Amino acid sequence: EGEFVTHFFPESDLMSPYVFSFVAGKYSESELGEYRFLYRETDTSKINASLPVVQKLHSSAKEFLEEYTNYRFAFQKLDFVAIPGLQFGAMEHVGTIQYSQDNFIFNHDMPLVLRLTRAKTIAHEVAHMWFGNLVTMKWFNDVWLKEVFANFMADKIINPNFPEINHKLNFLTSHLPKAYNVDRTQGSNPIRQKLDNLKDAGSMYGNIIYNKAPVMMRQLELILGEEHFKEGVREYIHKFAFDNATWNDLILIFDRRTDIDLHKWSEVWVNQSGRPIFSSEIKYQNGEISSFRINQQAEDGSGKYWPQTFEVTLIYKDSISTLSVDIRGKSQEVSEFIGLLKPENIFYNTDGYGYGIFPFDESLISDFQLTDEVGRAQNYINLYENVLAGNYSGDRAMKAFATGLERENEDLIIPLINGYINSIFWKFLNSEQRTEWQPKLESLFWSRLQEDLEAPVKKPIFNTFSEIAYEGEGLERLYKLWNGEIVIDNLLLREDDKTNLAMKLAIYQHPKANEILAAAKQQITNQDNKLRFEFLKPALSDDPKVRQEFFESFKNADKRAKESWVQAACGYIHHPLRQKEAVKYLEISLELLEEIQKTGDIFFPKNWLDATIGQYQAAEAEQLLVKYLSEHPDLNPQLVSKLMQSADDLIRYQTMVKQ
Repeated sequence: EGEFVTHFFPESDLMSPYVFSFVAGKYSESELGEYRFLYRETDTSKINASLPVVQKLHSSAKEFLEEYTNYRFAFQKLDFVAIPGLQFGAMEHVGTIQYSQDNFIFNHDMPLVLRLTRAKTIAHEVAHMWFGNLVTMKWFNDVWLKEVFANFMADKIINPNFPEINHKLNFLTSHLPKAYNVDRTQGSNPIRQKLDNLKDAGSMYGNIIYNKAPVMMRQLELILGEEHFKEGVREYIHKFAFDNATWNDLILIFDRRTDIDLHKWSEVWVNQSGRPIFSSEIKYQNGEISSFRINQQAEDGSGKYWPQTFEVTLIYKDSISTLSVDIRGKSQEVSEFIGLLKPENIFYNTDGYGYGIFPFDESLISDFQLTDEVGRAQNYINLYENVLAGNYSGDRAMKAFATGLERENEDLIIPLINGYINSIFWKFLNSEQRTEWQPKLESLFWSRLQEDLEAPVKKPIFNTFSEIAYEGEGLERLYKLWNGEIVIDNLLLREDDKTNLAMKLAIYQHPKANEILAAAKQQITNQDNKLRFEFLKPALSDDPKVRQEFFESFKNADKRAKESWVQAACGYIHHPLRQKEAVKYLEISLELLEEIQKTGDIFFPKNWLDATIGQYQAAEAEQLLVKYLSEHPDLNPQLVSKLMQSADDLIRYQTMVKQ
């Protein structure tokens, strides 16, 4: 009609309004069998590598869910769109799933963790077509219910697509560290939260519902057995299809399939926050175990206890003995161990099914070669949690992690160790310890990069090397990797990698930083990426006034529109190497928190806090936190929780320093 076009659509499927979506823009389009895929990526190698994979992953997810639920896909279409800079990882809109393009379209040589994350994200969003879109929670206090099923089902769905990996290991490394990151803090929240006003619904999302809830659900599946659990899920889907349901509706269905009181079990796992700390009391007589008792107490000092099942392994010089422990109260006598010989060591939560802090002996890393991958990963997770609980110093733990990294080759464990090394280095070592450890770690990571490892294994090692090699020989190596003077076998640095490396070289104040940034801009071929680079440039400036001016511009909501870009900018402005100048900006970041909750999307308040106060360890930052909380006694409780979650490392480090 003249310059205008009228589009007519058939009647939409019945859906909850929060999953309505309308996507418009200049997109490329590919028909992938029954699916329609829209994207803005221009790198043909990434596109060609990704198209068949994402088609297969969507198909396998849909087929699995139709079989598992015994209910066919209920909607007219299943299209998907990859959006650059999307502030969510993905969103399960009926008819058109939205994905963040940044972590959706990439080449084959990316780390296994990233490829698993993409597969799991796809499985998660497709699972929502049944859990959330077909059966919807009655109110947002049960928003976690759709998320736990989406994540729990995703873990099952991806298994056949990655037959080469240990899926128990993947479950452990995917969920427990992220759940602990919240549950150990003063801002911890229950899986099921109260919600008085829908305007606060966005603050309910986070690692508890995405990562603690699947751990809870796995324990529930252990109680019921896999078949009874599946039968209950099928009944739930059929009974509440195109309707609303609550957690209690599901518990009533499951309760008929077990003698255990699931309402009582659910009260601590679902309606209470926190986690247990386990300890043991062992007595020996004539070289044999005469008594073996496991105790638990709530980390927050309350009287709660978590019924759960996990394995305990006795380690001998030439053998091991592993038993399953089913702890139902605050204390449990493990009679099966009585009469066994005194072991050289005891390893708790061997199978990684347990949830909490367990007794730890660092000799399990330094003296024993644990052949079981799940056991090794659990060991590293438990060591890190014991550091943050104050049982081990950062310096002492760093030695154990460095020892582990020297000999670890498992794709899923290397990134785990790398993350812990990076966290301890920047947040739990003082400046003198960092000065001592920096060249050692730089040398260790560089040495591993020279080994004959596959590309997906080398990439995460390189990523952590680039986080630590901020001076001396390491800095020059980064520069030569960026300009191509150094090439490492099985480490292909693509355009995005080179851009990120250029930005790090600027943060590390390489003498040629301005020249590097200018060249990096010219090398960017994708227009969306070029716009992002231009946006971030003030955050990379070596002039503190430019950085301050840029940060203060975020007071204007329009300047915060591209939230993922803003988060990246804050990460550069508040980088640990710049915090002497940047700490004074924390007052601004905290004062903006309430407005950010009102104007931003659901994950932005937490991401904003993580990228600002969440990077600090200085006493001045803690003082500003205390001041802000004292001056805002009526701050929304959900925002207080998010703030205490992000500031937990800062609070813990300052507590350690003062002791």
